[in-house]
Amino acid sequence: MIVHPNTILSPFEIRSKACQLLNQLPLLFQLWLNLPFFQKKSSMKKFFIGLLTGVISISAALAQKGGPVIFTVAKDTVYGAEFERVFSKNSKPGKGAPAMEELEEYLQLYIKFKLKVKEAYALGMDTNQAFIQELAGYRKQLAVPYLTDKEVTDQLIQEAYDRMKTEVRASHIMVRLSPDASPKDTLEAWKKINEWRNKITKEGMAFDSVAYQYSEDESARFNFGDLGYFSSFAMIYAFENMAFTTPVGQVSAPFRTQFGYHILTLKDKRPTRGDVRCAHNMIRFNNESEVDASKVRIDGIYKKLKSGEEFNTLVQQFSEDFTTKSRNGELNWFNSAATNIPAIFRETAFSLKSVGDYSEPVKSDFGWHIVKLVEKKPLAPYDEMRESIKYKVQKDQRSEKNKEVVLIRIKKENNFTEMPKALVQYIALADSGITKTDWTPNDKLTKLNTTALFNIGGKNYTYQDFNSFIKTNASNKPAAGKEGVIRTYYNDFANKSNMDYEDAMLESKFPDFNFLMQEYRDGILLFELTDKMVWSKSVEDTTGLYKFFNANRDKYMWGERAELQQYTCKDEKTAAKTRKLVAKGTLPTEVLSKLNAKDPNAVKLTEKLIEKGDKAFTQIQWQTGIQEMPSVDQTVTFIHISKIKTPERKALHETLGVATTDYQTQLENEWIASLQQKYPVIVNPNGLEQIFK
Repeated sequence: MIVHPNTILSPFEIRSKACQLLNQLPLLFQLWLNLPFFQKKSSMKKFFIGLLTGVISISAALAQKGGPVIFTVAKDTVYGAEFERVFSKNSKPGKGAPAMEELEEYLQLYIKFKLKVKEAYALGMDTNQAFIQELAGYRKQLAVPYLTDKEVTDQLIQEAYDRMKTEVRASHIMVRLSPDASPKDTLEAWKKINEWRNKITKEGMAFDSVAYQYSEDESARFNFGDLGYFSSFAMIYAFENMAFTTPVGQVSAPFRTQFGYHILTLKDKRPTRGDVRCAHNMIRFNNESEVDASKVRIDGIYKKLKSGEEFNTLVQQFSEDFTTKSRNGELNWFNSAATNIPAIFRETAFSLKSVGDYSEPVKSDFGWHIVKLVEKKPLAPYDEMRESIKYKVQKDQRSEKNKEVVLIRIKKENNFTEMPKALVQYIALADSGITKTDWTPNDKLTKLNTTALFNIGGKNYTYQDFNSFIKTNASNKPAAGKEGVIRTYYNDFANKSNMDYEDAMLESKFPDFNFLMQEYRDGILLFELTDKMVWSKSVEDTTGLYKFFNANRDKYMWGERAELQQYTCKDEKTAAKTRKLVAKGTLPTEVLSKLNAKDPNAVKLTEKLIEKGDKAFTQIQWQTGIQEMPSVDQTVTFIHISKIKTPERKALHETLGVATTDYQTQLENEWIASLQQKYPVIVNPNGLEQIFK
């Protein structure tokens, strides 16, 4: 069976929505200055950089000279053009000219940002190898939109979604052929697939018979080439294309994939039936000798279901699918073209009409099943699925189509010029060992190391570059022949060189990309330095935290609190006895001991210490004594407030998060003060008045 290599569902690309909620830079700074100390560093870092790049877009205005000087940090100057653009990107649209108070507040926060970035670069943090590697990882992700064609991507996404609306059923016949096969082997395979096609189209043989007798896909020995129903992404892209463009009942022209040559016939097309979520009760069998005994057992379970016993209860008692038993037999969502679910199981699931319906016992290769429909939903709208489809498109062979379009564009833009005579000469000089993995260029080639094969943007790519590429990517291809192997290597080398050149030029070619990279660079550095000076320090410096807490004890106070016991009694009679004992001053443990002696569930007790204003107890009167509470079913609930405690100081462990955040703020303020001493800040008093005019 020709199954697509990426059949496992990948996580959706989900960009943090937190950034969209932050419309003001001051709020952003408050967030990252006060992130909880107990957050994991890696998660906090991603969150922080996401906030920085997704909201403030600080560096989108870097090096924007123009307008008045707003302020300087040491020798670094921020001009009005930069400040105005950054402020505008973080203000609500349509708001009009900002008030001076807003500008001044923003100015102070932006100065702090610039001070910290200045310090990070002064410390040489941008030269750290770990930083360089991390930034390179981000750059690789950020470069993707610039190295793909948006129009083609959108077309591929739409095409995939449109195909998801349909399920096709196809059978195929295959002649195996490796991607690097020799011209001779390729021709033989081509003749063979055409010969088999003629047996069907001219001699009248049944497609299934030819598949069974001749196909080199081993699965044809038991499925006669029938691949069942499938939709987008279930098969490799070339195969999917042919299946969706061949009319029902016809035989396709021969076509080639990475596995070889194929022909296919389309047996059926039907609208997609959406997705279902099912549960099942399963009895296994290991071989044919156990099938009948297993059938007796599943029939017994089915009889119990028909007599009114609960499906979930029977799953817990009998099901032998131990991976789903704890979930009452429930499986994940699947569609009717899912290749990881047996066909009989899929068809049974989709034949159930209403939620809660269950099937008669059905047999798969794994055992006997009773299938229950839990939930059903149609194909989701395009807007909901677009990002998940986009992710699959980027991982799928469809991306090659996008790459082809991009290569055509960038070759033209970067003046890609080939020297075909140099390639012919290279082929003549190279020895046949180039078809093997241990190839080394001979003396004839190395003497001509500087010979150019092509030029990109004024840069020559030489024999020496090509030799290095071949040695790095060498594979064993003796059957393909020397010239075929060299031309394949050359095409790969030329394409990679063009893409690498374009990648290296992104910062200079696209100002937006340059600004974005600067944002990430500053964001990573800012995080690392702030973590070192504030976040991690507040956690590791326990002495400093205790000292800070003790100096500010009066900030961390409990309000009035009540010691409360909540009694839930099984009925009014039990509640009356409980109230009587509580009113006498009987200890809660003694109350339970007396009333639960015969029935352990007669009275349930919950003890709490609540602060005045607790949202869960807003309806109670703030005084000692017994008070009735709303009851559920036949139970009766009341509370007893045994004591009202006066306000008192909190212990550190009772307010650790808040105290640590406050300590971080103090560390932050002290750090900023030291940076202002190190890097003098000069603010133009008239600068803000001259912008937004």
